[in-house]
Amino acid sequence: MKIKILILDDDRQLAEEMSKFLINKNYEVKIAHSLKESEKQIATFHPDIAFLDLKLPDGSGLDFLRTIKQQIPETLVLMLSGYGNIDTAVEAIKQGAENFLTKPVDPDYLLLTIEKLIKVKLNHDQLMIHEQEIADRRRMVIGQSQKMDEVIQTCRTAAQRDITVLITGETGTGKHLLAHFIHQNSSRANFPFVYVNCATLSETLLESDLFGHEKGAFTGAVKQKKGRVELANHGTLFLDEIGELPLKLQSKLLHFIEYGELQRVGSTTTLYANVRLICATNRNLPEEVAKGTFREDLYYRINVIQVNIPPLRERREDISELCLHFLEKFKIEIGKPDCQINDKTLKKLSNCHWQGNIRELSNAIERAVVLCKTDVLSDEDFPSLYSVTPIKNVTLFDPRPLQEAINQFKKEYIQQILEQNGGNQTKTAHTLKVQRTYLNRLIKELHIK
Repeated sequence: MKIKILILDDDRQLAEEMSKFLINKNYEVKIAHSLKESEKQIATFHPDIAFLDLKLPDGSGLDFLRTIKQQIPETLVLMLSGYGNIDTAVEAIKQGAENFLTKPVDPDYLLLTIEKLIKVKLNHDQLMIHEQEIADRRRMVIGQSQKMDEVIQTCRTAAQRDITVLITGETGTGKHLLAHFIHQNSSRANFPFVYVNCATLSETLLESDLFGHEKGAFTGAVKQKKGRVELANHGTLFLDEIGELPLKLQSKLLHFIEYGELQRVGSTTTLYANVRLICATNRNLPEEVAKGTFREDLYYRINVIQVNIPPLRERREDISELCLHFLEKFKIEIGKPDCQINDKTLKKLSNCHWQGNIRELSNAIERAVVLCKTDVLSDEDFPSLYSVTPIKNVTLFDPRPLQEAINQFKKEYIQQILEQNGGNQTKTAHTLKVQRTYLNRLIKELHIK
């Protein structure tokens, strides 16, 4: 697709010469010699770049600059004049022009200027596309069901107040995206959003990651490093999997929440940071408090407002929409633009359990698009969804305390998946869509051999 250029200049000879030169360089060009003519051109032509003469028979190019920025704000504008001065150039830039060039313009310089403008426009367009993709992804993860609408309304309210939010929900429900949604709708939106996964690092590395360290604080600390708490200053700090935070770091985090103070590892200097804290977990924190693995005072500090994201099985009306969203996404990425999904299969997908929630659904759609042999996805493209092995030795109607029954189910289910994966815990964690560290903890707690 050719870049479209509009030349507005009352110097007909110059305009024609510029037009021929640019057409030979493979640009699509239109010419206008007055404001009236140019207004007709932009109504149908929608130029990517416009060259505007300053002095025209029926007005000023600056007048048309304001018009074009109102009607087609994405158009990049260069002012042209044989009577340029600094004040006029400054005013043009203030009105939205990219540059101010004095006539006559050297052809090579003109071409170089256009190429730079094209790069600016492409970068802008890609940024807009990226932002729209993010907005679409968040909208789809949020969903349109009544339950999710209630979640979003709570988040919008919480975003307007500088308070701590605890997001709970199963793995794969979109807690990270919801945290970012709160940040983007808060007064801190123009400052950093800093993400920390508390389950991925050892205690020493996590402390350094959060609070930073001084040079020589430990082996490998070859230079001073700012922690993520410092980097989030004036913005939002999102602590994912907060339930995995070691007790020592829980104490340090609590002190920071209460006083805004922190010390880097290996330092005695007190630093300060002003952050908005959002935490997320898929664990039952009140249970962890009762077991002594999570500080009660920290729990109350981070649980000012709690938002629970319901699993997909509790909002099945969102599943079809999510399926179609992921289908549109992956058929473009994978290069199968004609790929569709059978209505019957779509209905079946809406009735599936989706233990891994949105993450599992996304993976299933991506796999199906990659491996499908036709342009229509059907049941055979989702084999794992229709071959669930019954759980062995679960007595459904044996009266017992609810938590005991849940733990028994977890134990037997995990044992079965471990057997299927030959005892490989990494594969089992992948199958269950949980963190490897979380699976290891369950194995210990449930006494799985």
